[in-house]
Amino acid sequence: MSFSGVKLPEFDTLVTRHTAAAMQIEELASLLYGELSGAGLDTAPAERIRRLAAQVGQEAEDLRKRQGIVREMERLKISLGPAAATGTLIAMPDSLPQAQGQLDGTAAARAAKATAAGDKNALKQLQAYASKARDPAFVKSFLFQLGAKGVTELPASIAAQLRAAASAGDTGQTSKEAREAMRLLATAVAKGTNPSDPAYMGDAFLTELVKHGRSEFKVNGTSYFGYQAQAMIWRASEGNPPFSEKFMQIVGRDAIVFEKEKFGDRWKASKDAIGSALGSKQVPMADLATVLGVTEWMTPGTPSMGPAKQPVDESGKRLGSAVIDNLFHAAASDAKASQALLNHTPAGWKQSILSYMLTDRLAAFQFHGNTDPFGQALQKALTSNDPASLALTTEAVNTLKEHAKKVFAADDSGKLSIADRKLFDQLSFLRHPMGSALAAHINQVYGTYETESEGFLGSDGRQIAKADMDRLLVLVSGDKDAATEVQAAEAGHMLDTINDAFKANGGKEVDSALRPEARVFGHLVEARRLGLLANAWSDEQARKDMKDTINAAFAYLVGPAGQLGAKVAGGLGTKVGEKGAELGFDKLSEFAAEHLIKVGVTSGEALNTANNQNEMITWLMKSGVTSAKIAAGDWSREAMKAAEGTRFVTGGHPPTLKPMQEIVADPVTFDHFMKWARRYTDIEEITDNSNNTMNTETDTVHGNLGIIKY
Repeated sequence: MSFSGVKLPEFDTLVTRHTAAAMQIEELASLLYGELSGAGLDTAPAERIRRLAAQVGQEAEDLRKRQGIVREMERLKISLGPAAATGTLIAMPDSLPQAQGQLDGTAAARAAKATAAGDKNALKQLQAYASKARDPAFVKSFLFQLGAKGVTELPASIAAQLRAAASAGDTGQTSKEAREAMRLLATAVAKGTNPSDPAYMGDAFLTELVKHGRSEFKVNGTSYFGYQAQAMIWRASEGNPPFSEKFMQIVGRDAIVFEKEKFGDRWKASKDAIGSALGSKQVPMADLATVLGVTEWMTPGTPSMGPAKQPVDESGKRLGSAVIDNLFHAAASDAKASQALLNHTPAGWKQSILSYMLTDRLAAFQFHGNTDPFGQALQKALTSNDPASLALTTEAVNTLKEHAKKVFAADDSGKLSIADRKLFDQLSFLRHPMGSALAAHINQVYGTYETESEGFLGSDGRQIAKADMDRLLVLVSGDKDAATEVQAAEAGHMLDTINDAFKANGGKEVDSALRPEARVFGHLVEARRLGLLANAWSDEQARKDMKDTINAAFAYLVGPAGQLGAKVAGGLGTKVGEKGAELGFDKLSEFAAEHLIKVGVTSGEALNTANNQNEMITWLMKSGVTSAKIAAGDWSREAMKAAEGTRFVTGGHPPTLKPMQEIVADPVTFDHFMKWARRYTDIEEITDNSNNTMNTETDTVHGNLGIIKY
């Protein structure tokens, strides 16, 4: 940002004279134009003077706006420059919008300081600047004036005012003002701590946030650590702009380390013989809104206020949020930020933050029951298409498979049972994000079952055992959304395999290519069934759910977020119906598969015509092979003879297919073509073999888990 200095009162004199000059030049131009026009002479000189007058007028208008800003600074007694013998030298950005942002940021900081001092009216003034928080000039001025210490103390002052209003039974307006002010603060801090943002305050500001985060403060007699107040800022973030990777590396990681330093000994005591006997819980460091009992008004949709320091409800969960919950809420809007938190081993630790969250700190998530933030951040970090995501997913798989060994065991009758219900419940919130992660890395899931080295690797560098993956899938698939995503991912993997087989040799070896896919599907669906039965579902309920889940997986596959739906939307779009559009093998096969699956799902064809989930998967295989056959275009004479007289062929005996672009362009023609193609795609033997493979693979799953077949 470039600055120039203005000195009062000389600046006022400059504005007055510049404005007068513009008017005089305009008057001169008008007089000259009249004289030249009246004399029949060229009026170009007058036009040039008029353009000069307009330019001077614009400069005068700019100066008047700057004068207004300077006067506002004077009124608010904001001094941004040194005093001089003849006036005050005020530093002002060369850009007028930057000057206005600087003024607004400084005024907002003054309102913030007044709020911190207990001025009730100042909070209203502060929240009025919420719409300015995206302006870099505003943010830099605001944060510079407040400093990291002021940023840390402000949320406490806001919470204290809200607490007082709640005690008086009047939270309405104060709550609205508090939320807007916190939203302003969250946006400003996110921008000011992001190196790629013009508002970045520099590394020193981040270091100061850490310093004050670890410091102890007081508000209305209640002591708190700075991170407990800063956590309220993180929770107020709406994710746009997100907190940066840099912020999480410096402030976020330290907040996690700090909580462990302060609470680690308590947690150990809660797990020893005495603590366990007394039913002690792993108490996390609560944010200040929870400590003061104002979570309801600081965060919409949360339970009502309880007594200060001890808000509780009848369920036994402590209402509110922990510092780390709020940190992960801030991280969850950005994959790099989430990965920066999880993919790190702090100095002196023997485990990464991810492993720590999934083991030593796991029970702490249950204290407030505020598990969504970590689950969302975990999902964001583990589902990206990058090496860090795969590394984190591999680590999570290795950690959770050990939990799964404790959760599940054979009961007295040899069936699978939940041996550790408490641990099972603690892990429940992780099932959906882990399902998304396994879906994102379906190649490794497939590789674990079908290769020697392309699956998930264990800590010893060797591929994890199939039994470990089965047990983990039973745990994860207990969540229907997780099971849906994993099965949809494997369905997409299978369709890719079919396409590859047809591209390689016209589908001559598609049978052998499909059998491994059938085996993997066998593990996925049986894991879901066993998880339901272990959780006291009846066999009838489980069978119905299995079909419903597969149907949901097919719908997900062709939906906007699904692999096939995304491919068709991104690869073809509206061009598929255009004449002359180029449709290569992959595009045509994907388009045909999407059509077949969508029709099958919406009409209930797959769900209603199949006796069980394996037959539904067989139906999907048929759809995939049919689509690949269409793309390959190698039809028998019998098929072409049957196509005579249809909308999608030209004349001849036998006829020939019209160009595929023409068939696709007309919906009615395309539907007729698809029905014909399904009828004349010889796939019964192939899919029967795959169906048998799936049926027999359940024996393998039962053997891996050490249970009887049932």
